[in-house]
Amino acid sequence: MDFIISNILLKVDILLLVLVRFLGFFVTTPVFGGRNIPTYSKIGFSLIVSTLVLSNRPNMSVTYNNHIFGYSMLIIKELIIGMLLGFIVYLVLSVFYLAGQLIDYHIGFTMVSVLDPLSQIQVPVTGNLYYFIVLVMFLITNGHHKLIQALFYSYEVLPIGEVIFGNHLIGSYINIVANSFVIAFKIATPFIALVLILDVALGILARTVPQMNMFVIGLPLRLILGLACLFVVAPLLSFVFDYVSNELFTQLFKVIKGLIP
Repeated sequence: MDFIISNILLKVDILLLVLVRFLGFFVTTPVFGGRNIPTYSKIGFSLIVSTLVLSNRPNMSVTYNNHIFGYSMLIIKELIIGMLLGFIVYLVLSVFYLAGQLIDYHIGFTMVSVLDPLSQIQVPVTGNLYYFIVLVMFLITNGHHKLIQALFYSYEVLPIGEVIFGNHLIGSYINIVANSFVIAFKIATPFIALVLILDVALGILARTVPQMNMFVIGLPLRLILGLACLFVVAPLLSFVFDYVSNELFTQLFKVIKGLIP
């Protein structure tokens, strides 16, 4: 213990750089960066994990110009790296909010969006339900442990001060956003198909029996069928979670390797 403490005291500058990367990651990651988690808890947890990183890598070193400006530039760079990696987690998990928005639009829940107290934005009801179910699955399967392991791994391929932000990084994020839209559309496909069939049936019925008010009949029928489809599709959410979880860590490690100079 004395050796660990003395080693940390001798490398306070490196500890601060490690702390900044973890702090940037935890602030932007939905699992750790929620508004319901106190700021002191985020800083304290980041400090604990940073201490573990430094104790497991006693030979970690960094080179910078011997003045405050060079060190400040390293702090900014490490903060950006942590935020970029955490933003990937946010993008991938936001798939369920986007899918919920598509589902709510087709089954008639668009006007009942709720205010998420954590992000302070209007979120769809179905998307909020999907998101919290997936978040619970993520915690049960120790996904948050894998995120910390991924950040530990980043120091093996991305040493402090040796990262280059190239054009390939922008392409990686564009690919992640495009894949997120595709996955969200796939999740909402059963509801879109159901509403399409219902609209065709109501259109045929309107031509056959023009005296019937299709708007009065179609709105509650769309809602009932949408809730029934939600009940049927809910057990399949675990398979969707497995796919999205694999996609999350695939993209995370791809971006980490893409930052290698």
